Amino acid sequence: MLEVLLFHLEIALRNILVHKKRMVLALLGILFAVMSLVAFGNISSGLKAKIELEISRFGENLIILRAGIFHVAGRTQAQFSEARTLKIEDVKRLKDSVTEIEEVVPFFDVSYPLRFKEKKVTATIVGAESSVFKLRNVDVSYGRFFTREEEANLDRKAVIGFKIYENLFSPEDPIGKFVLIYRVPTEIIGVMGEKGSDFFGQDQDILVYMPLATFMRRYSNVDYIKGAYIKVRDGVSLSHMKHKIRSFIRSARKMRDEEKDDFSVFTVEDVLKTREEGIRLVSILTIIASIISFLIGGLGIFAIMLLSVTERKTEIGIRRAVGSTKRDIIFQFLAESTVVSVLGGILGIGAGLMVTTIVDIIGGFPFILAFKTLIFSISVCVVIGILAGIYPALKGTKYEPVDVLSNQLF
Repeated sequence: MLEVLLFHLEIALRNILVHKKRMVLALLGILFAVMSLVAFGNISSGLKAKIELEISRFGENLIILRAGIFHVAGRTQAQFSEARTLKIEDVKRLKDSVTEIEEVVPFFDVSYPLRFKEKKVTATIVGAESSVFKLRNVDVSYGRFFTREEEANLDRKAVIGFKIYENLFSPEDPIGKFVLIYRVPTEIIGVMGEKGSDFFGQDQDILVYMPLATFMRRYSNVDYIKGAYIKVRDGVSLSHMKHKIRSFIRSARKMRDEEKDDFSVFTVEDVLKTREEGIRLVSILTIIASIISFLIGGLGIFAIMLLSVTERKTEIGIRRAVGSTKRDIIFQFLAESTVVSVLGGILGIGAGLMVTTIVDIIGGFPFILAFKTLIFSISVCVVIGILAGIYPALKGTKYEPVDVLSNQLF
């Protein structure tokens, strides 16, 4: 059986080599279909891995409470209004009253200029309690975080982002040096490791963390906060907690039903939904394009095989005359159409991997090979090859050796 299979494959490959241009046209449709499937499968896997990485950077089980009304879409957030009604006491009561909440870290953020000698940059200053570093998965490359004692003493200490370090200090050691933050001398005690942008497009490497009380009193002179990071316990639905927090704040403020919220509560899931909708849309378009390409490729193989059967009547007649059965003829042409289709699939996989590599490099995605997509693509190629070769193969069995050979002789 193996010898028969190898024999038919040898003939199929020989016929492909004889009619190179014809076969290339036949397999192009299959090639593009498989390329799009493989590329999208690998890219989407890489994108999902990057999203998981961003979740870990952003902080797990995290809900953001923000003063003012925000609309979150994709990688950006647009502020429609700003409120000054959110107090530290509000979020502290929230932690004490809602048992599903594990940690609450209030914060106040604003953009201020930083100056060191003649160098100047603009950064986002975040005043927060020291527990923010653990909550937001922040680590330091140099130095340390500020302590609770320094918070209580209203010390002017700061932990700066990596890009700020590069722009103001590199290659100098910044630890112990003072920068002017909004004209206030502030000691640098730590430099954060590189983190890149988070889900909302905010560059984490241009942030500066300071003790909340220090920043509110000595730098901004305010008695309200901009928001709070809220970590919920494992296993708790973020969507459920989002509505529970909203209800609690409205109830604590004794807001009437007709009053609109002057705060926003959102989660990573809000951003994920938008991204997943985009991925789903691209997936549908990719599948449609692949189906069309498979149909074109299948029709191309069908047309080429039909032409090949007509051209090879003499070969069929001779093979039948020396003992080949109709079953052998059918198997031969099915083998040829399947080889052409699978060859197109293999080339498509190679092209898909090249596209994946290029997109991953440009987009900064991790390269992940989607084996299920590869197996599915090759399986579809085999099916397309068989379906495209059935009718030409059956037509080839209709040529009787006596009729074919007599036509050649006379």
